[in-house]
Amino acid sequence: MKGKNRSFASKMALRLALWGLAITVSVGCFFYHYTRKEITALYAENFHIRMQINYEYTRRVLSDVYVQVVNNVTYIEHMLDKPDSHLEVMERIVHNGNRVHSCGMNFIRNYYPEKGERHCPFAWRNPKNPKEILTEEKGDKDFDYLNDRWFRSVIEGDTCQWSDPFYDGYDNTTELVAYMVPIHDAEGKPVAVLGADISLDWLTSKLEETDSAYNAHSPFAAYMFGLRSESFIINYDGKFITHPKAEKKLESNFFNHVMGGEKGRTTLLERKMKQGRMSGMETNERYLFNGVESYFFYTPMKYTNWIMVTVVPCRQLDMLGTMYVLRLIGIFFLGLLLLVIVVIIYLRTEDRIKNEINKLECERPEGM
Repeated sequence: MKGKNRSFASKMALRLALWGLAITVSVGCFFYHYTRKEITALYAENFHIRMQINYEYTRRVLSDVYVQVVNNVTYIEHMLDKPDSHLEVMERIVHNGNRVHSCGMNFIRNYYPEKGERHCPFAWRNPKNPKEILTEEKGDKDFDYLNDRWFRSVIEGDTCQWSDPFYDGYDNTTELVAYMVPIHDAEGKPVAVLGADISLDWLTSKLEETDSAYNAHSPFAAYMFGLRSESFIINYDGKFITHPKAEKKLESNFFNHVMGGEKGRTTLLERKMKQGRMSGMETNERYLFNGVESYFFYTPMKYTNWIMVTVVPCRQLDMLGTMYVLRLIGIFFLGLLLLVIVVIIYLRTEDRIKNEINKLECERPEGM
């Protein structure tokens, strides 16, 4: 009798487990089928927010450089009659700006005849010891900037602007970008360009760090299929300003890596990005990026001709959604498993009680 009761409890537990598994799988499939789009949009929003965080961080650093430069303009304009004081100002700008790699001031032709046709007080961080700041007065023996497009653009346009990325003239490997401000004489005429250079290596490293943190949430997609989200900064022409591969920076074009699923979609995307439009959080548009179907999240960066772009493989988002549903199914099935265990304990306890009662009835003397 005891074996039969145990057999009944085991059969009941097995049936409950099978029914629970069937219900769990059915509910999970139904839930995933009808909420997949919403789940994908939820994770897409996370990537969109990540892109905005990168944007805000970059803008804050660029703004700090802007402040360092602008705060010295008035002082420099009042000290134009003392050219020997300019090196000290260049050194101070580099010293106070954590991200400033170098700083220089390029004067118009023959502004200081005693200094030569070209004059540029310049300060930069020692590559071997970043805490040490070196200074130099560059003149006719150095580079000829007078006919360069960036110099003429600031002087003739009398406007502040960010330069196009360029390589450091000392090592030819460090990628730099400069914030340039016109310096005016007492008559209000622009006579020099003050520029603070910042290295973009820190920005590349920051984007890689953020990408790694988000890719860690989908290790299966990253390590099994090589699917990883990537963030870039490009200019309006599509040239990479940042890229994990150094050979791609300033050489490769973002739009050359993009293909649309329908004719004209890639052109439409390029037009939207160049118009300075910001992407939404929707996942209706899919493009091929290096042959991988992907979503794009992008935003223009104010006061520059840059665009922040995050590329997310569609399958990565799909896998994140699948893992989310599997976790829900696992929690639901764990609850059913606990219910089965409780039922088994209850049935065995009830059988034990019935056996004790039957035993007492059998041992009771007749006539009582």
